[in-house]
Amino acid sequence: MGIVQNNYYSVVFLFSPLWCYGEMGKTISETNLVNHQNCFIFDVQVMVVMRTWNTSKGTTVQRVLFGRSNVYMLFNETYRLLVDTGAKTDGKKLLRRLVSTGKPDGVIMTHTHFDHMGNAGILKDRYAPVFIVHEAEKGYLESGNIPLPEGSCRWTRFISRLGAEKVPHWFQSRGVRADIFFRERYNLEAFGFNAYVLHTYGHSPGSASVIIDNEMALVGDALMGVPGMLFPPYADNIPAVVQSWKKLLDTGCHTFHPAHGFPVGRKKLELAYKRRTH
Repeated sequence: MGIVQNNYYSVVFLFSPLWCYGEMGKTISETNLVNHQNCFIFDVQVMVVMRTWNTSKGTTVQRVLFGRSNVYMLFNETYRLLVDTGAKTDGKKLLRRLVSTGKPDGVIMTHTHFDHMGNAGILKDRYAPVFIVHEAEKGYLESGNIPLPEGSCRWTRFISRLGAEKVPHWFQSRGVRADIFFRERYNLEAFGFNAYVLHTYGHSPGSASVIIDNEMALVGDALMGVPGMLFPPYADNIPAVVQSWKKLLDTGCHTFHPAHGFPVGRKKLELAYKRRTH
């Protein structure tokens, strides 16, 4: 059993572009974690991963993968929409989980970095889902040639540049066709959901969030849920990240589910936004 303190987890996340290729990523994503400060115990494989939430209007959201990069599934009686595909190293695990959730009819990309679209190719081959992505990252999704984001502080800028110079092939993925692409907002009514995909750029040019019943938002890397860290350690446009926080707050959602870490409550995001703007 591994023990992860808040500050340790945060430090590890700073190195996330290199994380999924080392033993450190395997240790965190495939073992039990204990957080003594917050007094909870969980098994990443069982108790936390497949957690389910329901909105007051009956939409079901399930977290299919948790750890290196969270992957979510939206359910209704007819359709299943996957949000992101995770890192390549989680491909087999994702396919096993989809046996129990059912095949996805569509895949919404919050953005196209390697740890989010790493399994796009195998999902396209096996299930032929519709892929939805912002128009700014349509080319990245189709080519699989995705530039690393800039760091939002000195250390992460160094890490990003080091990765881009020394091991750029680590951060490429197999491209797939973008079936649907949008500019500011894409409504998911055609899939039977009272939900839409909203452009929340800053982390990357085409970063997007899924707004569900104006209650829950799946926000990709627009913000972090890692203990001690809310602002993304990697971002191409830092002011735009803060502007996107305002857009997310304006939706009225009370809970924000990031691709890294745990859900973030509205009050916490409001406070972080105020600190950044005052």
